Amino acid sequence: MLIDLPIEIIKLEDESYHVMIEAEFIKGIKGNLIIDTGASKTVFDQQFVQPFITDVEDVEEQNSSGINAMITQAELGTIPEIGFGELKIENYKSLLLDLSHINELYKKYTDKQIAGLLGSDFLLEYEAVIDYGQKRISLNY
Repeated sequence: MLIDLPIEIIKLEDESYHVMIEAEFIKGIKGNLIIDTGASKTVFDQQFVQPFITDVEDVEEQNSSGINAMITQAELGTIPEIGFGELKIENYKSLLLDLSHINELYKKYTDKQIAGLLGSDFLLEYEAVIDYGQKRISLNY
């Protein structure tokens, strides 16, 4: 099944943009996720997901590309539920990182808080197609 969802293009400074999508977590909690096509793995902010994650374990080292390149302090956790429109994903295992450095950057340019980054693992699994002109993303599930 194919779903088409809105994205937001955030201008951080001259000719520097991030693409963002809103997700809904357990109990209706909403969070903003950066769509990071250059990141190999999807990650979530430890502080944001801490109230509802399960099965947390330390991870030795995770080499990744993109915004989180070579961040070594990570945990692996299970997010009970995450939704993108009609797409509902249960028990999503993901890396959990301290994304306070990204949220500090965002405070300079916008009032958005970042809950995580959707990496290529997620985008490939759900065959994502980003239409920048229409400000939409399509996911296949």
